[in-house]
Amino acid sequence: MDCPKCTGTLHQADYGENISVHRCDVCAGLWCKPDMLENMKSMWMSEAVLDTGSPRVGSTLNAVADIDCPEGHGKMQKCSDSNQHHIWFEQCTTCGGVFLDAGEFTDLKYDTLMDRVRGMLKGPRPSD
Repeated sequence: MDCPKCTGTLHQADYGENISVHRCDVCAGLWCKPDMLENMKSMWMSEAVLDTGSPRVGSTLNAVADIDCPEGHGKMQKCSDSNQHHIWFEQCTTCGGVFLDAGEFTDLKYDTLMDRVRGMLKGPRPSD
């Protein structure tokens, strides 16, 4: 699969027996289904193994928002996390797949007081 954010290719990345996502070989963004994302959040050290890209690069890729589903279902919806508004991601309205830029999964996994402050400063993602 082609990365929806850059010129890279999504390759399978596994952690343990039950976690399988696709990670871009260039920007290190992650593509997975919502149930897999929930499994990842509960798995110890999954962020260290799977979310290997630079958060700084991931942050710059928030500007690339009009993307297509890597599985070919058309345009993805722009979203922000309901608890941490500063985390912006894209989700396919057909298959439910989620694309997280590098560093976003790690941030999503840990909801801290500083995250709440960042969310208030940044606000929810504009839908355009």
